[in-house]
Amino acid sequence: MSRKPPRVPPLEVSDAPDGVKAILEKWPYRLHRTLAHSPKLMKAWMVFAEPVLLESSLSDRDREITILRVAWNTRSAYEWGMHAMVARRVGMSDEDIAAATKAPEATHYTAHEQALLTAVDDIMRDWRIGDESWAALAETYSDQNMVDLVLLVGEFLLVALTLNSLGVEPEDGLDPLPNAQT
Repeated sequence: MSRKPPRVPPLEVSDAPDGVKAILEKWPYRLHRTLAHSPKLMKAWMVFAEPVLLESSLSDRDREITILRVAWNTRSAYEWGMHAMVARRVGMSDEDIAAATKAPEATHYTAHEQALLTAVDDIMRDWRIGDESWAALAETYSDQNMVDLVLLVGEFLLVALTLNSLGVEPEDGLDPLPNAQT
């Protein structure tokens, strides 16, 4: 199957505006090189995006389960591939990663992890975490964890919308988005 060309092609680092070259040296990915077409907004977005990804109170595993579920729900091939790679780096197995495509009731994950999947689905369906999901997560999560979870989902919804709308091609060599499963 042939891919469509990106709607907005990523810039080469050498062609990027001076104000974002330092960002692209740290984050040389197609997403960031595409966002470099809008340097002011890219710089402002990075002020939010980096701490949400790198400084959250959530465990690495919870973060990646959450991002993978957002990627699955939005059918974001780029986001899926990048975060399957990150998930492996933080110790998740292929089975752990694949389970993010399954309904929240899937038995692979713990009750807490199932609540994470349900919370993501709640947000994407109802624009809020439902009361049952909230109560389940509140058994193990602090208020800070809950805030960080909502911001993580929101950030990666924004990223998926951007990737999908701009037609950003996945990075080479990463896992493809799996076929539909329930």
